[in-house]
Amino acid sequence: MKKLLAVIVGVSVALSAVGCSAKAKSEKETKADEKTVITYWNGFTGTDGEVMQRIVDNYNESNQLNVEIQMERVSWDTLYQQLATSLPVGDGPDITAFATERIGEYAKSGAIKPIDELYSSKKVDTTKIPAVFNENLQYNGNYYGVPLNIASLVMYYNKDIFDKAGVEYPNENWTWTDLEDAALKLTKDIDGEHQYGFGMATNNTIPMWPIMIWAGGGDYIKDGKSVFNSEENIETVKKWAGLIRDSKIGPQVCTGAEIDTLFSTGKLGMYFCGPWAAGSFDSAGVNYGMAGVPSGPSGKATLAQGVGMYMTSSASEEKKNAIYDFFAYWQSVDVQVEWSGSVGYPVANTDAIKDDRLKDNKAVALFSDQIQYAHFYLQQLTNFNEIDSDAITPAIEKILLDGDDVKTTLDNASKQIDTLLK
Repeated sequence: MKKLLAVIVGVSVALSAVGCSAKAKSEKETKADEKTVITYWNGFTGTDGEVMQRIVDNYNESNQLNVEIQMERVSWDTLYQQLATSLPVGDGPDITAFATERIGEYAKSGAIKPIDELYSSKKVDTTKIPAVFNENLQYNGNYYGVPLNIASLVMYYNKDIFDKAGVEYPNENWTWTDLEDAALKLTKDIDGEHQYGFGMATNNTIPMWPIMIWAGGGDYIKDGKSVFNSEENIETVKKWAGLIRDSKIGPQVCTGAEIDTLFSTGKLGMYFCGPWAAGSFDSAGVNYGMAGVPSGPSGKATLAQGVGMYMTSSASEEKKNAIYDFFAYWQSVDVQVEWSGSVGYPVANTDAIKDDRLKDNKAVALFSDQIQYAHFYLQQLTNFNEIDSDAITPAIEKILLDGDDVKTTLDNASKQIDTLLK
């Protein structure tokens, strides 16, 4: 009887051990099968967003960390509204995208987290990021963003308008003198409608006037103080405001959408714009070309705008490695080639432009080349929008519309900028 009892107990213990082992194995397998889900919000709602979704899908299928990026795309205005209400209460996405000029306000409030470890670990190589972009992914000495997208502005020109006027197309050797001469020759009334030679939008637009300010040797802010009323800026604004207002080479005041329409309908010979415009002009059947920006008294200058990706305060510490892995994936040469080659934007990893897959893409080559002359507008600030909309834009528009004295107007705007900087 004792032997039988011992056998029963032994079998029971063995079965119990097997059961525990099976349970432990099952729990381990379940844990291994669990995905790390990363929520990602951005404002790429056009064809660029479709390309991004394809890249995200490829990452989800191929990554070795069992990570799933769940991406939501809304308009940029809606995105900023959603972030404003969700991040303060911890209900925002794990990662998001926005223009680099907004880093200051989000970093200062703690809405986004520093990601210095991503760079110190060499998962993203800073030497492969265009220098002007790399500088503006930081705030107060810390990295907050990883490159997502960079865009430069070039000169778009209407070939039909040039051909009818017998004017040579813009080229890399153009100076302000060439631009002025061509703009005056292209400016005329045709069948009761005014044709502009060259224009710059003033509001609700990607900034265009800064290209002239920088090429003229000026700037907006230096060492924390306004330099908007510098002698260089006074001369630049006098020259181009006079040509627009008095010689009517361009519309005095207009939005970005309005100047796009002027160009697409054949009423504007030249203007500055970025790679996003090419698709709409192709669809509209515009016979256009693109060239680099002309040289001013201080050489060539253009505007660049960057969009970064950021880890938000809503992301848990457990998700950090997964987020860093996706950030590094986006910056890889293969992804940069696919992104730039599909949407026409400059590369955010300089190794990608050397790739054979991009060698015949003239648009990517041109926009990438112009990055060497690029400046970012009103970066590293927490109130960049106020400075632009309350001081700089009104000053330019007063001069253009009302003929206000340039020096007096820039002096007043400069004082307003200094007040806002404080």
